[in-house]
Amino acid sequence: MSDKPRVCVIDENLLVKVGWERSLGHHADLFFYRDHRPLLEDAAKDALLIPSFQCIIIGRVYPHISLDIVNSDIPEKIRKIATGPVFLNWQGYVAKGDLEKNFDGKIFHRYGIKWHTLRLRIQRVERKKNSFEQIHPPTKLKANILVSRSQKCRELLKSMASRAEGMHRRKIEFLAKSDPETGIKLLEAIYNKLLVDKNRPSNCPSRYINSSPVIAARILREVLN
Repeated sequence: MSDKPRVCVIDENLLVKVGWERSLGHHADLFFYRDHRPLLEDAAKDALLIPSFQCIIIGRVYPHISLDIVNSDIPEKIRKIATGPVFLNWQGYVAKGDLEKNFDGKIFHRYGIKWHTLRLRIQRVERKKNSFEQIHPPTKLKANILVSRSQKCRELLKSMASRAEGMHRRKIEFLAKSDPETGIKLLEAIYNKLLVDKNRPSNCPSRYINSSPVIAARILREVLN
């Protein structure tokens, strides 16, 4: 599997695909769909597909299926699954309320922008989101507040994701956001491994929680019990 950033572009015009291939070059892998339907079909087969994208760029009008993406629930469905920003690729007017409701911003160059420029856009969105979302590890929750086991596991997965990188980070973020049951199984597997494996490799999963395997095991025990 390529370690390059993955960019998804949805547009009915195949020339848009050519433009983005040229603009991204060898810096990122492009995934192109003529409309949202094949993307969602692929995502139904691979739950980690949409969360693996650094960003998703959606054109507005799709004459072959009589769809105006702004007046549909498609952006909302995709944003619930995506971990990266979702941009509208449209050069015309869009009401500010519709843009902010459905997208993380707008791109004015339908046929592609350089990866460096796109990466800066993604980073700005991530910084803005992080300024509004403060993630607190479950160990700092007040003892007198009743918190469910599932919620504690979600918070721990978010904390782990903030310490991970690349695909590993996106997978953990997806588990925290969209598949907490599998996330709990992952935490249980890590906890069991910490208890029995004394020869821990350098990529020991506890490093995503804490530098000390002993402290990591205690954190997991408190969350899972």
